[in-house]
Amino acid sequence: MMQALMTLTLAWSGYAWAHPGEHHGSMGDALLHLMSEPDHVALLIAAAVVGGLGGLMMRRRARSARRMFKD
Repeated sequence: MMQALMTLTLAWSGYAWAHPGEHHGSMGDALLHLMSEPDHVALLIAAAVVGGLGGLMMRRRARSARRMFKD
């Protein structure tokens, strides 16, 4: 299993260089870069969805815990 995981990691390591260029410059340049590259936008959207779902789950768990300990 570990050998297969290492093989996949090595095979996919080229995808880390999804686009050319470096991420240097001002904060505005960095934000423009993040909002203009499709791969970065997809990850931002995925992070927002996962964070939102996690927040909803935590809210539900907190609500059920309050009901359980309510007198």
